[in-house]
Amino acid sequence: MEKFRSLARSILGVFLVAIATLLVSCSSGPNASAPATYSADQLSQIAIYAGRIEASKNRLPELGGYIRDENWVNIDNFIHGPLGEIRERMNRLAFQLLPADKAEALKLSDKISGDLEAMSTAVSAFDSNRTNQAYIRFAKDLVTFLNLVPTAD
Repeated sequence: MEKFRSLARSILGVFLVAIATLLVSCSSGPNASAPATYSADQLSQIAIYAGRIEASKNRLPELGGYIRDENWVNIDNFIHGPLGEIRERMNRLAFQLLPADKAEALKLSDKISGDLEAMSTAVSAFDSNRTNQAYIRFAKDLVTFLNLVPTAD
């Protein structure tokens, strides 16, 4: 009985080595491919999305003026009006980016949404200090997001 077990182990060992060899030889090794780049059509589409987000960024001094004047109604209207669709626009743009940039852009999109929510909460509490802090974070994160965007240059 002991000889049978020893023989079975030997056969099983040879079988496992054969399977491993087969799997390694049939696997496709690392493919040397060119780094992913953007096509002209992709860059064109990205430019459209980025332009819409850039237009929102260009209106930030207007929001800053409302915050400075503690004009709570206009701040709230601005957050939910002109900036109301910015997260959707950023996500659309992010899904056009290469995987590494896409992941970073989606993280920033979430962070920017959080900045807007913090600003809205501070506005509801009529807290100018927290509103201003959230505005500064929002503006900084938006610039960082736009710096991820590739250009045709």
